[in-house]
Amino acid sequence: MDVHILKSSWQDHEHELRSIRDAVFITEQEVDPAEEYDDEDKVAAHFLAVNEIGQYLGCARLTSSGQIGRMAVLADQRGFGLGALLLQAAVDDGKAQGMTRLFLHAQLYAEQFYAKGGFVRCGEEFEEVNIPHIPMEIKLPLPYEAPNVATKPAVRQQPIESEAPSAPEKIDDLSHAIKGLVQLIGSARRELQILNPHLDHQIFDHEEVVQAISSMVRNATRARVQVIIMSSKLIIDRGHRLLDLARRLDDKIQIRVLHEDISNDTASFACADREGYWLLPNYDEYQGVYDLGNQVTTQRLRDGFSQAWEKSRADPELRILRL
Repeated sequence: MDVHILKSSWQDHEHELRSIRDAVFITEQEVDPAEEYDDEDKVAAHFLAVNEIGQYLGCARLTSSGQIGRMAVLADQRGFGLGALLLQAAVDDGKAQGMTRLFLHAQLYAEQFYAKGGFVRCGEEFEEVNIPHIPMEIKLPLPYEAPNVATKPAVRQQPIESEAPSAPEKIDDLSHAIKGLVQLIGSARRELQILNPHLDHQIFDHEEVVQAISSMVRNATRARVQVIIMSSKLIIDRGHRLLDLARRLDDKIQIRVLHEDISNDTASFACADREGYWLLPNYDEYQGVYDLGNQVTTQRLRDGFSQAWEKSRADPELRILRL
């Protein structure tokens, strides 16, 4: 059967939402009903996984503060990718509302599931309703107009073995950031997309990173690299090896400027083809994740990049080859 994600409200689908959450949280996980339901339910955005004969199989909610929670899939419906669809619907809706940060309290066993969706741990383990949890967050790199989740393409409800959460690699310092980026670039065959406000010299001017990009574009005849920055001043004033490479290979490497405000919430990321991503939720902190085989998160970042690319512009100064 086909399944789609419906965005709704507590007022319209209270019965269905209670039915799913009672089964998963109250019966299966023995959560106290007084702790399961709260005033946020009445004002939050709710998402329901519904099959073609109208059966409600899973749910999630997004509060006005940007918290995703109450993620639940009925026991006999797990393994079909419904959790990933619900999570994606909530993230897309947060973007459509203009939110720049989403967060959640993940049950400890589910950390890799949320990491696959681009969330990173942002605090220490704690107990909630007597269950171990960890705080996780995702900084939305670029807001864009998300599609209506109620009309998302349906997904065939068949077990998919490959949807078991992969294990994204964590980035916890500069050397790990460079290592992960080099691996990502090495996996790219046709397309590489990069967003970093100042084209950070410590990463993107690093010899290994520039060499990896050079090898990619020289070894693949139809390869292309697109780079978005938010200020060209530093790389022009200080010089930059990637800028020099782009000037010599301007048919394959394009650098454009997006004139938007830079804040602590501005992310840095890269996407290789449609398969892998590298992400620093805060562009100036060398902490994040990378995953060479995650199409869902990669596509979300690619969508944001495409919207930004349309708003960005070429800077004539970046094209001048200085001898």
